[in-house]
Amino acid sequence: MTQRLELAARSDIGRRRKRNEDAVFAGSLAGADGWTLIAVADGVGGHARGDWASRRTLELLALELGPLVTASGPERGLRETVLRVNWSIRAEAKTLGATGAATTLVLALLKETEYWWLNIGDSRLYLHSGGELRQLSRDHSWVQEQVDAGVLDAESARHHPYRNVVTRTVGFEAAVEAGIGGPFTLGPGDTLLACSDGLFGPVEDAALAAVVARPNVEDVAQRLVELANDAGGPDNITVALARNAALAS
Repeated sequence: MTQRLELAARSDIGRRRKRNEDAVFAGSLAGADGWTLIAVADGVGGHARGDWASRRTLELLALELGPLVTASGPERGLRETVLRVNWSIRAEAKTLGATGAATTLVLALLKETEYWWLNIGDSRLYLHSGGELRQLSRDHSWVQEQVDAGVLDAESARHHPYRNVVTRTVGFEAAVEAGIGGPFTLGPGDTLLACSDGLFGPVEDAALAAVVARPNVEDVAQRLVELANDAGGPDNITVALARNAALAS
């Protein structure tokens, strides 16, 4: 069986925002032969230049990650890249007069069917496998901390007025610890979905799962954006997908 990755990405301003503060990447990783990256960054609302922070974070990530993965391996390369990118965003923001610019970050790093994930903040990575959708990343947010402490249940957290308060970002603190997982195997037909909260906030998991099951990933990406806008489009909506499109040999 021949393994083949199919990629798709979309970003949309939504229906209530004046600018799109999300950014997205889906493609080959420069400086690391055979590696693929999907990533979503969501500029933190209320901070200066969130749109710049998300876009610049993905630019730096795509520049720094490949050589570090080649030199140090995926997990160490991811950790070192995050440290460098966080430092650069803080330094550049200060130069731009945009101190406090920050962003979430979620990504999947793949080589053939093996993958690692990383997240900072509340953008998410999901795995769709066997007809089921499962969240791989863990939110760095105030409501998730309350769920972990047993103060809130998952449904209350979903609708809590503080659900958008993140506790970790790229750029706001001098150093940040990322959540990292891997290596895992992406089975035949399995799909990874990275997305900002403009998608999973207004759209239920069951609806997401039904769309991600569609056979064409470009169609999946477009329909996910439409789902969020149909649900009111309260925030920017960004998705990136990687599917193991296994072919019979």
